[in-house]
Amino acid sequence: MDADVLQLRSSAGLYGADQALLSLSAALPRQALRSRLLSIRNYRMPRQELHEAACQRGIDAALLPCHGRIDPATVRALRSECAAAPHAIVHAHDYKSTVYAWLATRNLGRPLVSTLHGWIETSAGLRLYKRVELGLLRAFDALVVVSDTQRETLHRAGIREERIHWIANGIDTQRYSPSTPAASRTEFGIGASAFLFGCVARLAPEKNLAALVDTLAVLRGDGADVALLLVGDGPERTRLAELANHAGVADGVHFAGALDDTSRIYPMLDAFVLPSLTEGMPLAVLEAMACERPIVASAVGEIPPLLRGTQYGRLVRAGDRADLLQAMRAALAAGRVRDTSARQRVESAYSIEHAAAAYASLYRKLARRPA
Repeated sequence: MDADVLQLRSSAGLYGADQALLSLSAALPRQALRSRLLSIRNYRMPRQELHEAACQRGIDAALLPCHGRIDPATVRALRSECAAAPHAIVHAHDYKSTVYAWLATRNLGRPLVSTLHGWIETSAGLRLYKRVELGLLRAFDALVVVSDTQRETLHRAGIREERIHWIANGIDTQRYSPSTPAASRTEFGIGASAFLFGCVARLAPEKNLAALVDTLAVLRGDGADVALLLVGDGPERTRLAELANHAGVADGVHFAGALDDTSRIYPMLDAFVLPSLTEGMPLAVLEAMACERPIVASAVGEIPPLLRGTQYGRLVRAGDRADLLQAMRAALAAGRVRDTSARQRVESAYSIEHAAAAYASLYRKLARRPA
């Protein structure tokens, strides 16, 4: 193998960016690259799920100590990792890892890469983190975006175009497949006859899942035999349960919680729905497409290009509940169908092998650059 890459991530659970990083770390050795996944310990969480998942999958990984917002021990641990891999490229995957990558590699002359998985700006603190990250990213050699919106944000921050690279997210099309055995509906208390809508997402305000609960209530009010499965966890969990109870559909809204492996969920669904207010390139949509599920999703980020050419992909205006209701009614009317064109689209451009090859090309270009 001809290069080293230190992947750096501060994780809050196994969400889309974390799953993307796990898949990339597993695929890079097939591109003749050594990849080591460094998880910054999340001192607010009892479990370090990203590190645990990496170890379970046989990925070369380490857990870096961290006991506060900025911990000198984390900087020292990352510098030690860099010393052990003297030619390593350091690749950050979130704002906190961007900060630590910058702190630990000053004066080392290491190539720095950051992938922008998406910004959440629902609080003053998160908006501040974004501004800090954008300032530090000016010192990075390459920035990877997954949407034109991210590119425009970097341009406004004064980052030159030649440092910006577009690399699509990729998924494991063997793991996410219509032939993967589906989870049992009885496991979640869902009847066999119900048309099952599902969403795999962090239960957070930007996902707009309250609209999904309200839409389900309208469909059931029409007499439709429908149910909703929400897979994930987050700050909106209690509120969504209260909304379902208030709307009289608590028996039709099922919470699966955060799952380490969602590959068996998609084949169980009759349609996948993501009514987000903002997105980059959501892995959950790609995973559902790979499993040939009909998709209803907001026309934000890179979702419109993803669904282009699919037979049963339906776009709705973000935040427009009437549009969401119409699209879900159309999905219900179409019945239990499979969208083979959606899987073909994923296989042609959005597999993990496509993503790994693109990253490998970028890493090698940076490794050849004079110090």
